[in-house]
Amino acid sequence: MMNLWKQSNRKGWSYVLSLFLILFLLAGCDEKAAEKGADTQSQSPAAVQTEERAYQIGEPGGTDELEIAVTKAEKAAEWINSPPEGREYVIVSFKVTNISKEEQSIGADDFQYVVGDSGAREAYARTTGVKTDPDTFGAASMAPGESFEGSLVYAMPVEMSHIELHYLKNYQTALRFEFDK
Repeated sequence: MMNLWKQSNRKGWSYVLSLFLILFLLAGCDEKAAEKGADTQSQSPAAVQTEERAYQIGEPGGTDELEIAVTKAEKAAEWINSPPEGREYVIVSFKVTNISKEEQSIGADDFQYVVGDSGAREAYARTTGVKTDPDTFGAASMAPGESFEGSLVYAMPVEMSHIELHYLKNYQTALRFEFDK
């Protein structure tokens, strides 16, 4: 009889301990969610504004590390490899300045344009044979205070006249640029 009481008592305690463990884990989740909410509220006003604001041609936008301006956008007149059917080559030129105190890197894949209403983005066209001025760039490292100018060629839908271009940092939109081609 005593043995039976000990077994049922152990089961009761294991249920109680399991309940406390579950409550403890749930409380931890709530704390992390609260911390996450605090993090988004403590973002610098510049970080919040850059996601919402769209910069025009010639107007520089900035992150904590880089200042970026789209300096021009024009349709390509000559190329070696024809664009896909229904597309045309558009050359977008940039000026990028490292405004941080550390070396910064930037790559061509960091600039993508939004295609249609779906919100999907596309990167630059890789093998166009389009000559650009300034030259196309693949990637660049810049010392503090250093600037460079470069161009990227995109194979954009012919019917698309208004362009929304994103500068991505860690796969998230850090700056938005809007202009017509």
